[in-house]
Amino acid sequence: MGEALKVLLVEDSENDALLLVRMLRRGGYDPAWERVDTPAAMEAALDGGSWDLIISDHSMPAFSSLAALGLLRRKGFVDLPFIIVSGRIGEDAAVSAMKAGAQDYLMKDNLARLNSAIERELKDSEVRRERRKAEEKYRSIFENAVEGIFQTTVDGRFLTANPAMARMLGYESPEELLGAITNIRDQLYVEPERRDEFYQLALRDGFVRGFEVQMYRKDGDTVWVSANARAIYDAGGGISGYEGTVENITERKRAEEALRQIRETERRRMARELHDVVLQDLTYALQSMQVLRRMPEGVDRAAETEKQVEALKRAVGGLRDAIFDLRLESARERPLVRAVESIVELNRQICEGCQFELIVEDGFPATISGPAGVEVARVVQEALANVRRHSEARHAVVTLGMVNDEVFVEIEDDGRGFGSETSYGMGLTGMGERVHALGGELDVEGREGVGTRVFVRVRVGVLMGGES
Repeated sequence: MGEALKVLLVEDSENDALLLVRMLRRGGYDPAWERVDTPAAMEAALDGGSWDLIISDHSMPAFSSLAALGLLRRKGFVDLPFIIVSGRIGEDAAVSAMKAGAQDYLMKDNLARLNSAIERELKDSEVRRERRKAEEKYRSIFENAVEGIFQTTVDGRFLTANPAMARMLGYESPEELLGAITNIRDQLYVEPERRDEFYQLALRDGFVRGFEVQMYRKDGDTVWVSANARAIYDAGGGISGYEGTVENITERKRAEEALRQIRETERRRMARELHDVVLQDLTYALQSMQVLRRMPEGVDRAAETEKQVEALKRAVGGLRDAIFDLRLESARERPLVRAVESIVELNRQICEGCQFELIVEDGFPATISGPAGVEVARVVQEALANVRRHSEARHAVVTLGMVNDEVFVEIEDDGRGFGSETSYGMGLTGMGERVHALGGELDVEGREGVGTRVFVRVRVGVLMGGES
């Protein structure tokens, strides 16, 4: 049994068709074939089955090889091999047929290389199909990618841009973007000198990674992007352009700025509390001790001493809070779980009248760390500080868990809670700002005389540093 081959013969001579079939069998093929000699018959054959090869006569009473080629292409068969086998065909006609898409032509009186031509064209056809699939896959990725994809010249002209790139910069289509921007440095960069920095990095390394830059959109607004690109070199070894991707990081930048402002507010609050609370308590205790030293013997010092002790306790608590704030800021690489464990332990030491408990559910990511993790730890710290200072609770539980792609943190206490008329203080406001800056949600529930529940949800990708 030979190699199966489905071949459509465009031939008006039945004898010539049979001759071709015999040649195919001699070449080791087992042909399943059909003969047609009109456009309608060929179209019906193309619609009715799948074919590996077309062999066509050049000139027929009601058809021709060029007409058959045109029909084949109109039907969308761009990779199907087409070989002309003719009794007579002039050189000009053969050249025209090859330009129109025929892969080869042979004379009917010399079919010695028919099978070798078929073998070659079947292999080439498979290569063309695979290449076309790869191109279609690339085109699909290019068109549908959520990241911007681009190619530019070194002097700042776009060569290609995908739809995501155009949308990112506020344009309706890549064509509109390419037509509007002729100088990327001066038209897109908010700080044009950053384009020169981009060039120097590419010149030094051959690539640019994580290059963050602010660009103008079509409407005059701005967008922050992070670019990854590689240099394209000309024949002389110089940079002729770049190709790469850009990601819109505007929301991340806004979150970073919001967190920066929150931290600055936190530092001012810490300085104010150290001055207004800790320093005043220490000053009072020192002055009171100095006064007591000058008081005559026999005077009852117990009441004043008790006040000194209370002032020193408040000062020590304030200093502990401040020190822990500073330790959190400098421990960004510390896992969130470890940071929360330290916070819970600190509150156990500070507040003897309340039992603090930590529950870490199975599946909670142990590798969460970095700036976003620090902000979550600060929320836990602030919530437990509120429990210590205001709730009069006997028991508080911190739970770390994960549902779907969200990390959650729950802080519950059995304290006095708060009524519907209670307004949020600076602590709860700061917690909300931190969580919202991370793109998360904060819920605070409390019933007077029952207790308070603080619930935080943040996407795990944000805490892992992958999204914002």
